[in-house]
Amino acid sequence: MNNDTYNYKTFSPHSYDFTKQVGLTSGDVFPPIELTNLAGEPVNISDYFGKIIVLETGSITCPLYVGKIKSMNAVAADFPDVQFFVIYIREAHPGKKIHAHQQLEQKERQAQRLQQSEPENRTILIDTLDGKLHQKLGLLPNTAFIIGADGVVKYRADWNIPARISDALIALHNNQAISQEPADFTPVPAKYSLRVLARAGGLPAIWDFISHLPQLIKQHKTHLKNRGKAKD
Repeated sequence: MNNDTYNYKTFSPHSYDFTKQVGLTSGDVFPPIELTNLAGEPVNISDYFGKIIVLETGSITCPLYVGKIKSMNAVAADFPDVQFFVIYIREAHPGKKIHAHQQLEQKERQAQRLQQSEPENRTILIDTLDGKLHQKLGLLPNTAFIIGADGVVKYRADWNIPARISDALIALHNNQAISQEPADFTPVPAKYSLRVLARAGGLPAIWDFISHLPQLIKQHKTHLKNRGKAKD
């Protein structure tokens, strides 16, 4: 996948092909891919094996991620022994103000801007320009993973739901089975969506989101239905 394909200039449902959805799932070993922190220092998730890790993907132009920051910060506060990371990926809704990344420095600036403009208390790590880790995770804009102390994925959610992360962590701490029931698409309040999209690119970005969201939701519902049939 080349950079222009990965870092698309305009959001479209075609950027997310659920019929071919791939990515790490429960039971997979997490890959040793080097990321960078906001100081530009190299970081590898595998360096944190030995403790439970929670990852959430997001960007400053993703309403789904921004709308859950406070809730996820609360979950992180409830589990101080767990390492929480936000993986900064491609811009979900690039526009006239925040463009698709052409250089890693652009991505780093937006990740820094995210921490400055939002109440994000978790550690932000920046993926490579071509989304090397994001591609391994499945290319969704706001997915979440729980990695056990052994470096094995224990839980994956196509769409992050903070309450489910909390429940999964409680189950993991109690050595209980974690529910792997797939999370359906859950919109965030309009106030987050409009603010984030206006920041990204104004009316064009808002229109792209509103006009394409129903199709994206339909695609995901079909994906979940087909996945359920496959299990049967």
